Amino acid sequence: MTREDTKSRTRVARRDWIEAAYQELARAGERGVGINALAARLGVTKGSFYWHFKDRSALMGALLDRWAHERTDEMLALTLGSTPDPLERLRRIQALGREVAPIDRAMRLWAQHSPEADEAVRLADRALLGHITRCLDGLGLAPGDARLRALLMLRAWVGGYLVPSPDGEAPGGDSSDRTLEIFLAKPAGS
Repeated sequence: MTREDTKSRTRVARRDWIEAAYQELARAGERGVGINALAARLGVTKGSFYWHFKDRSALMGALLDRWAHERTDEMLALTLGSTPDPLERLRRIQALGREVAPIDRAMRLWAQHSPEADEAVRLADRALLGHITRCLDGLGLAPGDARLRALLMLRAWVGGYLVPSPDGEAPGGDSSDRTLEIFLAKPAGS
């Protein structure tokens, strides 16, 4: 049996194409997601791709849907749903941000030149911002302060993986706890 015979007999589902593209998006960015490379990775022909998707744009739309759903629903529910403690929830959001940094970074770079990706990032950020704000409200911050600090926290966390540490410090650990302490500190004179 030739390799082509094997390829023609391998069946992959739509979700397999999306998962392979998602992994490639995290690894190489939006421009690195190519049909030929994905077919080779999955061990199938391009015909399999066209069975599931009209074109690359349809695949990229499916990637946006998956990312938005995962970011706003699944991961936040898993991360936040099991504890009522707002401080622990903030720690979990911060840790989650480090975990999803490669795909999140790829999405933000893609959003710089794609209105569809930009909208997906904005929707996901609004949902995350709402979660962070509710945590800060739960810690007793005034509503205006909670919203501003939530926005600053989100920007700092995203910036943490978009801008590497000049001294090579790895993200996480004690510096993450200290960063959270700084964001939660009361302003001088309060």
